[in-house]
Amino acid sequence: MPQPLLQDIRYAIRLLRRSPGFTTTALLTLALSIGANAAIFSAVKGVLISPLPYADPDRLVRLFEEAPDTPHFPMAPADFRDYRAEVQTFDGLAAYVRGDLQLGDAQRPEQLRGMLVTAGFFKILGYQPALGREFTLNDEIEANSNVVILSHNLWRRHFNGDPGVVGRSIQLSGRTFQIVGVLPDGFQHVGGTFRTYGHGERVDIWSVLVVPRDEHPGLRYSHYFNVVGRIRRDVGWSEMRTDLDRAGVTVAKRYPRPNSPWRPSVVPLKQEIVGTAEPTLLTLTGAAFAVLLLACVNVAGLLLGRAASRSREIGVRAALGATRWRIGRQLLIESVVLATGGGALGIALAYGAVAALARFGPSDMPRLQSIGVDAQVLLFAVIVTFGSALVFGLVPALRLARTGVAESLKEGGRSVAGASTQSTRRALAAVEVALAFVLVVSSGLLLRSFVAMISTPPGFDANGVITASIDLPPVRYDRHAAAAFYQRAAERFRTLPGVRELTFTSDLPWTGYDENTGFEIVGRPSRDGDGPEARYHFITHGYTRATSTRLVAGRDLAAADGQQAPPVVLINEAAARKYWGAPDAAVGARLNLWGAERTVAGVIGDVRDMPWQLDAVPALYFPQAQMWYPQPMYLVVRSNLNPSSLVEPIRQALKTLDPALPLANVRPLEAVAGAAIATRRLTLWLVTAFGLTALFLAIVGIYGVTAQAVGQRQHEFGIRQALGATRADIMRLVFASGALLTLGGLLVGVALALGSTRLLASLLYGVTPVDPATFAGVAAVLVVVAIGAIYLPAWRATRISAATALRAPE
Repeated sequence: MPQPLLQDIRYAIRLLRRSPGFTTTALLTLALSIGANAAIFSAVKGVLISPLPYADPDRLVRLFEEAPDTPHFPMAPADFRDYRAEVQTFDGLAAYVRGDLQLGDAQRPEQLRGMLVTAGFFKILGYQPALGREFTLNDEIEANSNVVILSHNLWRRHFNGDPGVVGRSIQLSGRTFQIVGVLPDGFQHVGGTFRTYGHGERVDIWSVLVVPRDEHPGLRYSHYFNVVGRIRRDVGWSEMRTDLDRAGVTVAKRYPRPNSPWRPSVVPLKQEIVGTAEPTLLTLTGAAFAVLLLACVNVAGLLLGRAASRSREIGVRAALGATRWRIGRQLLIESVVLATGGGALGIALAYGAVAALARFGPSDMPRLQSIGVDAQVLLFAVIVTFGSALVFGLVPALRLARTGVAESLKEGGRSVAGASTQSTRRALAAVEVALAFVLVVSSGLLLRSFVAMISTPPGFDANGVITASIDLPPVRYDRHAAAAFYQRAAERFRTLPGVRELTFTSDLPWTGYDENTGFEIVGRPSRDGDGPEARYHFITHGYTRATSTRLVAGRDLAAADGQQAPPVVLINEAAARKYWGAPDAAVGARLNLWGAERTVAGVIGDVRDMPWQLDAVPALYFPQAQMWYPQPMYLVVRSNLNPSSLVEPIRQALKTLDPALPLANVRPLEAVAGAAIATRRLTLWLVTAFGLTALFLAIVGIYGVTAQAVGQRQHEFGIRQALGATRADIMRLVFASGALLTLGGLLVGVALALGSTRLLASLLYGVTPVDPATFAGVAAVLVVVAIGAIYLPAWRATRISAATALRAPE
C-alpha cells in the first residue's frame, strides 16, 4: 500500500478517535443498516435466488389440475396415470402423498415421517439411492408395494449405518416391508401444500404410492396426488405446454364426465416452493434498503455538520500546497474508514441475525435451511459498505474540497457551513422524513392488519388445549374397528385427572386443511358439475366443547351418533348461509352425500382455514363412527390444568389400549395457532424495527439541522432582539424553518408511500394499502416528533442574550 495512502488512513483513524460521540453514532447507524441488509440479502439469496438442490432444477415443474372455479388443484390418481403415459415432452412424472409409518415394538413405538412416492421420483429430482435401488413401476402394483427406502438419517439412527440393511425385512404399522434402498445424505424433499411435508422438512422413510391400473369413478373425482415432473432438455416451455394441453384434451375426451372441467396446469418448481415467501422477503428487502439509504443520508448530514469545525484545517492544508484532489481523497478515505468499521460490526450482526432466523424462523418459511452468511453475502456486505461510504462521503468531501483558501481561513469558517451547506443538510433531513414516513406507514399498516387479524374471533379457543396425533394402521383397523377404538380411547382419556373435554378430529384449526367434496341437497336439484361444495372433516362427539366452537343452531353430535344410528352431519355457518340463507333453515335438511342421505343435525360456528382469510368456506363435519377414511386423527384435550402435564398420562393410557401405537406430534393448540401467524408476526416485527430506526434517524436529522441553523443565526437573532423581538418571536422563526423541512419531507413521503405500500397488499388483512387513518396517524406522529426535535434548539435560541448574539461572528 502506498505510503501517502497509509498516512491518510492513520490520520482518519486519529480524527475519528478525537470525536467519540460522532464516531459512535455513525458506526452504530451504519452497523445496524449494513447488518440488516446483509441478513435480509442472505434470506433472499437462500430462499429466492439460490438454485434448488436438485440436478438441472430449472427443468423441474409441479403439475396440477384446474377447473374454471378451482385453480391449482392436486391431480386425480387415474389422471396422473394417463398423463404419465400420454405426455412426450417430459423425462418423467412422479406423484407423492404423505404416508407416515410406525416403527418399533410395544416398548418404544415411534411415528416415522413418511412419504408415499411413485416410481422414478428420486431420478426425476436427480438422485439415486446411496445403497440399493429406487422404486420401479412394478412396485406400484398393490401386491408388490411392501418395499421402503430409508432416509440417510434413519439408516444411521436405527440401523447404525449398516450397509447390509438392504434386503432386510422390517415391521412398519403392522405390515412387513422389505428395505430396498437408502438415500444419500442431504436429500431434501420437494415439498408441497397438500398432504405432504414442506420443502426440506425431515422425511424418515419413503414407501410406494400405488397407481391404480383399473378404472373407477372415484379415481378421477378424488384429487390428492402431488405431481412433479422434469422437462426434457431439448424441449422449450411453449412446446411442453402444447404437449400437456394436448394430453389434457385427450384424457377429457376419453372420460368426459369427470374430466370435462379439468385441465392440466404447470408451475416451475421453484416458483411453487418460494411463492408464498416472496412478498414477505421483497417487503423486508425494500424496508432494509430504505433504512440503509436513511443511514447514509444521516451520516452525510453528520459529516456536513462537522464541516464548519474543519474549515480552517482544510484552509491551512490548501495554503501549504494540498490540491483539491488530495483534500478530497483524504475526506473520502475518512468516510471509507468509518464505513469499514460500520460494515465489520454489521457483518457480525448479520451472522447473529441469520443464525437466529435459521433456528427460530417461522416453520412455513420455505428453504430456511438454505439461509446462511456465505462468500456471496460477505461480498454483498463489502459492496454495500463501500457504496455507503461513497454515498455519504461524497457530498461533504466535494463541499470542503471546493472551498477557497481565503474563505476557509476566515474566523469560524462560516462560508463552509453557511447557506449552501445548510440548504444541503435541510434537503437531506427532508429525505429522512420522507423515507421515515414510508417505513412507519408500512409498519403501521402491518400493525393494524395484524391487530385486526388476531382480534377477529377465530371460532375456537386455543387456551388450555393440548393436541397430538394417533395414526391407526389400516392393516389392523378398518372403519368399524377404528370407530370402536376412538370410542374406547375417549372413555379412557376422560377419566384422567384434569381432563375437561376431548375429541378426535381429522385436522386442527389454522393448518391449511383442504379436503373438498360436492353434495346434493335433497329436493333441490342442481345442474351437473354445478352443485354445492364444501370442506369435509371427520370428528367425534365433544368436538365443539373441546375446541370451544359455537353451536349456532340445531344440536351437537352425541355419543349415540354411532355406526348403527341414522346418518347425520354437522355443517358450519358459512355453508348454512350460502345454501339455505340462515342457520335455522339448514337444520333438518337432507343431503345426498357419498351415496347416502344424511340429515343436518346442527350448525356450528365458522373456523377459517387460515387466520388471514377474510371468510370461512362452507364445511361439513362427519361423525367419525359413521363415515371415515383411514388417516391420522388428532386428539384434542381441554384441561383445567397445565395441558402439557397431561401428555404422559395420555401416553400411558394409550399403551393400555394399544401398546404399538405412538403418541405423535404433541403440541399445545396455542403453538399450532401461533405457527399459523409466525411469518406475518416476524414481518411485522422487522418492518416495525426498521420504521422505528427510521423515525429515530429522522429525529436526529431534524435536530441536527435545526441546531446548526440556530448556531449560524445567533447574530441575526441578536439584531432582532435589539430591535424588539420577543422570545416567542425567535421561537416562531425557528419553528417556521423546521416546519417547512418537515412538511416538504411529508409531502414527498406520502407520494412515495402511495406507490410502495401497494406491495404490501398480499400481507394485509382488513386494511387497504392506502388506509387514510394510517397515513394520517403516521403524519401526525412525524409532526409531533419533529416538534420535539425542533423544540430544544429553539428553546436554546431564546436563551441567547442580545449582547452575546451581537458579539458572535457573522
